Amino acid sequence: MCASCFNHLLADCKLKDEQTTCPNCRCEISKSNCTRNLAVEKTISELPIQCDFCLQIFLRSEIKNHQSQICLDRPTFCDYSLLGCNWNGAFHSLSSHLTVCEYPNKTGLELIDTIQAQKCLYDDEKKCLETVVDLLSLNQIGVS
Repeated sequence: MCASCFNHLLADCKLKDEQTTCPNCRCEISKSNCTRNLAVEKTISELPIQCDFCLQIFLRSEIKNHQSQICLDRPTFCDYSLLGCNWNGAFHSLSSHLTVCEYPNKTGLELIDTIQAQKCLYDDEKKCLETVVDLLSLNQIGVS
């Protein structure tokens, strides 16, 4: 079981106030009685995997960096998206978009409405997240 699945399993059981058991053999498991299998982790990291964007094959250990930093087909947004530009596309198309993007040349007066609307959205999202944090901070969460 990978570390992510293991942590997810432990968290689910903690929320349900249950003892964590292995989904395969049903023996009790905890962080204290489990150890990492480094040989298996190394073997898995050397398995091939296809990039979601350019469809080339890479080692599992390299795919995260490739997809987030190197792949020219990775999805990206315009550098001026915070100012209201809605363009998105492959990274290799970004430079050609930036040569025709109108947002770098807009005045502050032209941008103020967009920025105020985005601030309202961010404020609403902040309130929602604060509510979630408050709920999770309660000592006991009742389920009806």
